[in-house]
Amino acid sequence: MTPTGPLAAEVAAVWPVGPLAALTPLGGGSINAAWRVQAASGAFHLRVYRDPHRERAEVEHRAVRLARACGLPTPEVLITRGGGTLARLGNRWAALFEVAPGTPVPRPALTPEHAAGLGALLADLHARLPDAVPFEVPPLSPPAGVTATLERLQVIETAILALPHPDAADGWALDRTRQRLTHLRTSPLPDDLPALPLRFVHGDFHDGNVFFLGGVPASVIDWEQPRLAPRAWEVVRALHLSLRLDPVLGGTFLRAYRGHLPLSAEELRLGVALYAALQERNVWVYESVYLRGNPGPRAFIRPPPYVPFPQAWAASELR
Repeated sequence: MTPTGPLAAEVAAVWPVGPLAALTPLGGGSINAAWRVQAASGAFHLRVYRDPHRERAEVEHRAVRLARACGLPTPEVLITRGGGTLARLGNRWAALFEVAPGTPVPRPALTPEHAAGLGALLADLHARLPDAVPFEVPPLSPPAGVTATLERLQVIETAILALPHPDAADGWALDRTRQRLTHLRTSPLPDDLPALPLRFVHGDFHDGNVFFLGGVPASVIDWEQPRLAPRAWEVVRALHLSLRLDPVLGGTFLRAYRGHLPLSAEELRLGVALYAALQERNVWVYESVYLRGNPGPRAFIRPPPYVPFPQAWAASELR
């Protein structure tokens, strides 16, 4: 590895893909670094993991193999010359994947056709994937307590205020942090949540991880965060992250999902309650940016105001 990325010779020495003609860095990753590899045997996607421990990547590769065995459209991870799927490039773990067919659609350009495709694909994932898997997958973590979240937000507030040259996004983060502090001090959601059955899910299903061909999903990528979680939680998460709870797009998504797999209004309501509590206590973006120095999640900082999820869900009238 060089400071700016892996040398072509290193990649060619690890994976049997032939001489490399080009190695192009790809932007957009919030956790890991990525390059497009053009080799004698074709084009590939190189992922270099930020996490120094290999266990998370190994779980991803097991999930990819399982998904492919279930007939789901996801790129294969290549075998190294040593016979595994992970290799060291410098001081980082790395893996080489097939290039996913299709292209991602920018979020503002998503249409009802795309939303329907996302809903149908997620239902297909839930229908094809087994409830349990023969490898260790973490369960969805319960929401943190109010007191602990308040303390973490106060640390974030202090870190933002200490920035020597804050920009507009930093100002948004500060305003939203202070608004959430006020919300948690006055009207937090209850800690007791109804239980929903857990099952194996993709864990990070959203539009950025789905590639389209002609408006139809052609592949789903990034199995790095699989977990045991209620499927309704994953449905609500996709509605929020990908479709911003847009009534038209969200309604199309839900109809397509339910056209492939039943989902009652009550199960969806319970998924909303769980997702809302987790969102209220989720500080990953701001801790990553302001406490751990990872610039990737800055893309997720949005302008104020902070709106508690139950209010946004009620306004969407999705059911």
